[in-house]
Amino acid sequence: MTLTMPTLSRAKNGDYFARKGIPADVRDAYQRAYGVRQEERFRLPSGKPPGEVKAAYADWVGQIEGRIAALRAAASGEPVELSRRQLDELAGRWYDWFIHQHAEDDTPAAVWDYHYARYEQVQKHANGDLGDQGGEEAERGAHHAARVRAIVQELSRLATFMADEGLVLSALSHNTLVDTLERDLVAAIAYLRRRAGGDHRPDKHRERFPQATTVVPSNVKLSGWNAWDAFEAWVKERQPAVATVNRWRVVFMDLNDFLGKRDIALMTDDEAVAWKDTLTAKNAGGRTINEIWITGARTVFNWVKRQKKIASNPFDGVKVAVARSGPTKGKFQEEDAETILKATLQPQGPRTSEHLRLVVRWVPWLCAYTGARSGEMTQLRKQDIEQHRDGFWLLHITPDAGTVKGSMPRTVVLHDHLIEQGFLDFVKRAKPGPLFYDPKAVKTDKLIDPLNPPRPPYVIMRQKLADWVRKQGVTDPGVGPNHGWRHTFKRRASRAKIEERIRDAFCGHTDPKVGRIYELPDIEELAEAIKDFPRYPVATPKNP
Repeated sequence: MTLTMPTLSRAKNGDYFARKGIPADVRDAYQRAYGVRQEERFRLPSGKPPGEVKAAYADWVGQIEGRIAALRAAASGEPVELSRRQLDELAGRWYDWFIHQHAEDDTPAAVWDYHYARYEQVQKHANGDLGDQGGEEAERGAHHAARVRAIVQELSRLATFMADEGLVLSALSHNTLVDTLERDLVAAIAYLRRRAGGDHRPDKHRERFPQATTVVPSNVKLSGWNAWDAFEAWVKERQPAVATVNRWRVVFMDLNDFLGKRDIALMTDDEAVAWKDTLTAKNAGGRTINEIWITGARTVFNWVKRQKKIASNPFDGVKVAVARSGPTKGKFQEEDAETILKATLQPQGPRTSEHLRLVVRWVPWLCAYTGARSGEMTQLRKQDIEQHRDGFWLLHITPDAGTVKGSMPRTVVLHDHLIEQGFLDFVKRAKPGPLFYDPKAVKTDKLIDPLNPPRPPYVIMRQKLADWVRKQGVTDPGVGPNHGWRHTFKRRASRAKIEERIRDAFCGHTDPKVGRIYELPDIEELAEAIKDFPRYPVATPKNP
């Protein structure tokens, strides 16, 4: 039976990828050994040198085809000769299998001490034989190897494991495997001994294997997804915001590599902690790890759990301990707000695009007087501004225009200071559609990769605004260049004695109390309240 050579392709975002189907005759055995049934997937990010990509791809193809060939040979009952890499993979599966056998038992530490003492005693006797003066050196070495191999096979329960694998190795491969397992057995005994003593730190020895493969226990139902597959399925059903996809994409690429692309049903709680530890070792900030990496993993795994694909979420309760700090992030000082608002009235550079000029001129003022997010303003359309029957002007924040947190639309009332500056005149002169970006910049290509979508133009404009703010001298990393307006709005509104429920209505904040649902302010209340909101002390032009 021939094997079909997969094709190395390029995704729209430049990533290299390939897929290789698992032949039907070995699918059951392949799934038991490697946690994958239908196909294996190869992916490398763009930017890798072509030579490195080709080498990694060839190694991947050879690895998969070697596995398939070995499984077919095992099915025929003939002894199998394995490569060095295949033996290392087999040792990795044995290691996981051995640890799993004792995952739920209460074997005391003394038992593991006894097992290690038996191994150590054989080692000492064998080394003593090597030190004897009589006999040939080769004969003494063979005797030493035989005694050590015997105790390793006994303590490792290798015969049982090989029966579960359905493998019969050649004499050379078998001896090489036993020799390889010697240090792995010692590490496994040490790990189980530590765990029996209450030490649950991550198992570092496991990282040495070329791929974190696991023999599937008979009581485990595989999900059919690795971490990347789960993310892909979640994106397809939930259709989250582009920013969320782009932020979490790297999370699941990293997690999938950490798990060796195994089925997520095989992931343990210890591995979730170990992955978290790898992130802290990379000097990532604790808050970033908690709010992006672990939150992303926990959210998707909760969804997978609801699909009945896994029994529990290994990320429940996992977090990085972060020192508590005062609520300073995102807060402008009064001088920061005034600096930005004054700068919006100054001429911009000759190379500044017309849309960016408009963003700089109006979006900070809109955020300052509405408490809205900057992205909610950069996505505004002409039709989102309308006049109420009582004469005041409304601004609608709606998911139809772009992204709104929680997908909850809201309407706010424009402050008179905005109208005096000529904002309504600008809106009247604008063409139908978006106010702050070119609608032609929105890509409608149906071939866009949903797992690596391009940023919408209003997101790009929001980032350009943040970059512009930094250039105005607001460089404190604890101050959010865009988000700080929400804090400023609520602080100034509070000082003006505007009710909390009205402040929340402007900003789109929700209150956890059920009773607050019945106290939502109507639009007329917002119109009265905004009259009390204090003007920023910045001299502005009148209807330019």
